[in-house]
Amino acid sequence: MRELTTTLWVKQNQHDGDRWRLFTAVGDAIGAERVLYPGSFVDVAASFVFPSVTYVEADRRASRFFGDVDGVNEIIAAHRPHPWTPTVAFLHADYTGPLGMPDEGFDLLISLYAGFVSEHCTRYLRLGGTL
Repeated sequence: MRELTTTLWVKQNQHDGDRWRLFTAVGDAIGAERVLYPGSFVDVAASFVFPSVTYVEADRRASRFFGDVDGVNEIIAAHRPHPWTPTVAFLHADYTGPLGMPDEGFDLLISLYAGFVSEHCTRYLRLGGTL
């Protein structure tokens, strides 16, 4: 794992397991398969719980973090209680603009600390999906 990947993850996960517990509770409640996480920075904890997560972040450090595919997979594997291998996609983009993805392709839209994600990304949430 690259040093930058480790450094960014340690800082992101400074409250060890908090996001994992949150995403586990959400997953238990709604059972989402495909997840969109705009403004994720390097928070890969959603991949500990959900089988397919697309992360969207404009910060170039996140692009470098997700560019370390082996390192990201190592972090996820160390925390994943499920036997399946998750699908992880990363878009280095500003979520307020077009993302080049089809509308209504996701079951869950995660919005934590990235502003008004719903204003720009609800179109990607399937009918009956969860924000």
